[in-house]
Amino acid sequence: MATAVETPALNFSLIRTITTDGTAVARIQTEEQVLDVPSLFGRRLRPGDRIAQLGPDGFVAEMRGAKLRWLHAPIGYAAQPKQNKNGEWMVRAETANCPTGPKTIIIAGDALRRYFYQASDLQTLYDILGCSPESTIDALRIAWRVKNLELSASLVASNGMIAERAFNLLAHPDLRKCYDALLTDGDAAPIFPYGGFGLILVEGDFSQDGTAFFANAILAFRPEVKLRIFSVLLRQCEFLADRIVCRDPRRRIEVSLDAGLLGGLQWDLTWNQWRQWLKSRIEVDAAFVQSGKYQFTSGEWKLRKWLTALPSRLRVKVAENLGEDVARARAIHYLLGEHADVVQRIREEIERQPVEHSTVQRWFDELAVSPALKPQHVAWHADFDAYYFDQLRRRATTWYLFGREFLFVLPNVIVAEIPQAGHATYVFAKPKSLDAFMRRYGGVTRDDIRHNRANRASDLGFVGRVVRGKRKKRWLASILKLAGEKADYVEALE
Repeated sequence: MATAVETPALNFSLIRTITTDGTAVARIQTEEQVLDVPSLFGRRLRPGDRIAQLGPDGFVAEMRGAKLRWLHAPIGYAAQPKQNKNGEWMVRAETANCPTGPKTIIIAGDALRRYFYQASDLQTLYDILGCSPESTIDALRIAWRVKNLELSASLVASNGMIAERAFNLLAHPDLRKCYDALLTDGDAAPIFPYGGFGLILVEGDFSQDGTAFFANAILAFRPEVKLRIFSVLLRQCEFLADRIVCRDPRRRIEVSLDAGLLGGLQWDLTWNQWRQWLKSRIEVDAAFVQSGKYQFTSGEWKLRKWLTALPSRLRVKVAENLGEDVARARAIHYLLGEHADVVQRIREEIERQPVEHSTVQRWFDELAVSPALKPQHVAWHADFDAYYFDQLRRRATTWYLFGREFLFVLPNVIVAEIPQAGHATYVFAKPKSLDAFMRRYGGVTRDDIRHNRANRASDLGFVGRVVRGKRKKRWLASILKLAGEKADYVEALE
């Protein structure tokens, strides 16, 4: 490992006194100034050491009488492990908000193994939780809960922290795979858990030019944690063999749910075929850590940041009628398959022209189709949001199906809606003849309407378009305003 030839040009000050009062901050009096540093760093320092500030949370210290340097700094993304020319694994982490310090911290693979993956020489992470390497995620969660109860009355808080870290590593599929590889091969590549992002305290030395810090030991790491409570639609989740993965692109949040969190709910991979018919939401209460991954987009590598829920601090609340919702969704999927030929003919018809929902229902009735199959199911897509459809349908006197669109006839307007992210809502004045309007609408495109190509928007009585934002109820209020309804803005937001 490289060592520094000389200390970078930093403003080091001699430490006179250190005051710690049990809080998260230690106060250091130097020969030049007073510094407040994190207590996990301050507790390691002694009078006579030298310290330099690199930024709001960045510090480097030189130990008196020892060739040691300790660096405390916020880090961003920690890259995947790579081997140096000597075949040793290293992980490069970007420093953050340290204008006068190193730009990167290069952490030795052995330092990662010792701090994150090696609890002791005698116990594995599985031993700490009291389970076997063959344990499923459900069994791991049960073992963690039992161990947590055992340690809740313990006077040694570090034991609980070690057990929690063990569970958070083993409950993550990639980190568990990494750990299992390390059990069989001590020289396997170690991953920085959850991609970095937090405050780190390391021991090591600067590179020759001072732009990097080579860390041979991790003394402490505190991830950036954010508490969030939100709900997620079950139909937006991916059903894997041992877990359900929920990703919310708008919030940039990822949550993995196992059966132990879902009241024993049993699923399999086939649920992905009909999940779009699920209406239930799951309420998530969790602590999230920042994670990230570089993706090649538009000719360049870009860092995509996500919040990932820590398995140990994850709580969920499942809808009471989830079982009924699952049965209903399965039934819809079954009926669409049973009547696939009829559904296909209807889809071909609504691609050509708008068809009133009552007409589709009459065709269903004539063929003795189950009442569980509704007209909207014919045109529904997996990423449609039922909120937009339901809000307009209950205000409409009637409605039509046309390709991917639904045309709702309200008292004063006609609303053309594609209940999907990325699509705006189009509003038209109510015509004298619905049939004539539908015939004309079937021959134009949304692009024609938006640009009033050949005056098609004017001929249709185009009133305006509503672009969706993050707040659904504001969208509804804007629709009602264009529709000239008397419901006031406050009522629309309730």
